Amino acid sequence: MEDKQNNPSSALRKYGKYSSVVFQMLFIIGISFWGGHQLDLYFETGSNVLVLVIGLSGLCLSLYTTLKRLEILNKEEENAKQK
Repeated sequence: MEDKQNNPSSALRKYGKYSSVVFQMLFIIGISFWGGHQLDLYFETGSNVLVLVIGLSGLCLSLYTTLKRLEILNKEEENAKQK
């Protein structure tokens, strides 16, 4: 049988999984800062309070989702190694 660890497509799959985590994180952060800016403009606050609050909340959310997703990916890799 062919070893899955040395298979080039396996390496590309890993790269794809981890790069999708990065793009998900960037998307959450970007949307939260953009949304905060739009709300600041809508409510005419005169400052960037909502940008900071919503943006930092989005940053925390993206870190949480990234850590959870990486935990899942690591468990999948461990299970694949055991098989």
